[in-house]
Amino acid sequence: MYSSGFILIDKPKGMSSAACVNILRNKAGRKAKVGHAGTLDVPACGLLVLLLGKMTRSSPYVMNLPKTYVTTIKLGEQTDTDDSTGQVQRKSEWRHIKEEDIDLALISFLGHRHQVPPKVSAISVNGRRAYEIARNDESPELPERVVFVQSIKRTTPISEEGKFTLDLECSKGTYVRGLARDLGIKLGCYAHVDFLQRTKIGPLELKDAIPMDCLYEMSEEEVLSKVCSPYELLKAFCTCEANEGEEEILAKGQSLSDVPRIKEWGTIEPSKAFAVKGKDLISFCDIKWHDSGCIIKPVTNIFL
Repeated sequence: MYSSGFILIDKPKGMSSAACVNILRNKAGRKAKVGHAGTLDVPACGLLVLLLGKMTRSSPYVMNLPKTYVTTIKLGEQTDTDDSTGQVQRKSEWRHIKEEDIDLALISFLGHRHQVPPKVSAISVNGRRAYEIARNDESPELPERVVFVQSIKRTTPISEEGKFTLDLECSKGTYVRGLARDLGIKLGCYAHVDFLQRTKIGPLELKDAIPMDCLYEMSEEEVLSKVCSPYELLKAFCTCEANEGEEEILAKGQSLSDVPRIKEWGTIEPSKAFAVKGKDLISFCDIKWHDSGCIIKPVTNIFL
């Protein structure tokens, strides 16, 4: 049983990520410190990583991990939210679109690209949330952001209703609703997200998550028994293991010039997150390369 660590939750549709955090906080005890490592929209379902205790400080690093989704796209309709919960604003013919047209269009979404977030989103615009501006019948000006799509593939044929399913892996900050909107434009029709489920965050998988209805029934002791070791989270990052002397240096906020041997390679490049594992310390570090090697400097020290 760990006082600091993480729990994987299977968030249902219709529930906010904040509500999931509050439920876990109530279950783990009101004094428990609980945070998230990336939210899901209310209409979406799937994997949430909730952090407990001192591991809440790892949130910015876990958020940087790649995300994997299953999504169903509906052709022929534009909604004000870019998903099926919004009001249909425009319709277009879609039956001329063939599956090979979709596959060809998807190629252009691979790699780095600019994306304008949906107008109904939590993006901050001059101190206000974009969805608040949109609800006042204003049109928020949202700047483009650079996102990265590692893989994207159609997995079903087009149904009679104009729906098909995609599997995709993408970076932090990628809006699948925005991708659906842009894919429709690329195909010459409107489109929106009909279903969205997150299945992975880095190496962490939905199949290992606790369904929310099971969490409701669990006692505080049962919930705490499901907290995963903080060291298990390090499998997601390029990680090396420090000896006692190296751990002491990092604990003082000092840099290491001789980097210990790599223990885990993780799923994200070291320039975004590099971790050092000690006996009583997890240190997230900046890494700087030079001709004779590299130097790692602690940025976030988590004392366990």
